[in-house]
Amino acid sequence: MKSNPIISILMPVRNDAAMLRNCLTDIQNQSFTNYELVVVDDGSADETPVLLEKASQDDSRIRMIRTEPQGIVSALNTGLIECKGTYIARMDVDDRMQKTRLEKQLELMQKDPELELIGCRVEGFTDKGPLPESAVHYQSWSNSLMSHQQIECDLFAESPIVHPTFFATRKLFNKIGGYSNNPWAEDYDFILRAYGGGAKLAKHPEILVRKYFAPGRLSRVEAMYKRPAMFDAKAHYLLEFGRLKKRRGVLIVGSGPTGRQAAQSFENRGVRLLGFVDNRPGPSDRQVKNRPAWGFNNLPPEEFMHKFRDSLIVLAIGDSTGQRVFAEFLRKSDFVENHDFVRVIYNWPPVANSI
Repeated sequence: MKSNPIISILMPVRNDAAMLRNCLTDIQNQSFTNYELVVVDDGSADETPVLLEKASQDDSRIRMIRTEPQGIVSALNTGLIECKGTYIARMDVDDRMQKTRLEKQLELMQKDPELELIGCRVEGFTDKGPLPESAVHYQSWSNSLMSHQQIECDLFAESPIVHPTFFATRKLFNKIGGYSNNPWAEDYDFILRAYGGGAKLAKHPEILVRKYFAPGRLSRVEAMYKRPAMFDAKAHYLLEFGRLKKRRGVLIVGSGPTGRQAAQSFENRGVRLLGFVDNRPGPSDRQVKNRPAWGFNNLPPEEFMHKFRDSLIVLAIGDSTGQRVFAEFLRKSDFVENHDFVRVIYNWPPVANSI
């Protein structure tokens, strides 16, 4: 009887014939060969299924499942049911992987059996020209997070592990029930639920995946991947994880677009909004979103912040330098990060962290 593969590579596709050849070449050139590739064709209308059928005839490790177009979450969960490996690696058809990706991620997981979900460093590329500045910033920040502690510290700043780098145990997928349909990104949701379920997270320190950036990619155009939806995810899981338990509400630091969006996500979930702190001094009755707004030329006095000891302080300062300075001020005032205060936007440039 044929034994099950060690690794299942899970890849959803739709109308991706132009990208398929390079991706399949990368997978078939892997130094670790005991894998299967489970491809879910989510209603393609181009040559994608024909190419996959031919590939599966030439290589028995490749299996295609065809479905009606139902979306990425449905496609991923359909594929998960078919995956037979002890480990599951995600891949997107328009990305590229280094020859040793599977080998090195498996080695890291086996070296530390407590790990349940890992990623790796990434390098972005485009069809032509440089990466968008926002992509450069996100990539640099994400690549700075290696250990469980580093990922945990920045968990609510942004999605800390790039989806096509996911390499997880089958047990983890079973434990948290695969992917979930929500109004926000399925990969960030999976990371948050994995963390909430006690999973240990990490990354391989090498660049093992090259991530493709294009204007029309889902993560660039779909509402579920945009900032309002991501703030909804953060507010939802801060509540889910009990970070607001026995607290009288949230104090938002930053009253610009970032702070207002964060405030809206909490208000939509019935969380009391105590007000805003910013660097715009004004009259004592100044308000933002019909809530008090306290402005200071520099940092507020410690005694002012201590009035909010029983609240969750949400750092949503669009200027990274300002956010970094305010976070350090709170730490020195004995506020504990991810307990008394939380950052909901990442810092650029990232700070070297020895954790």
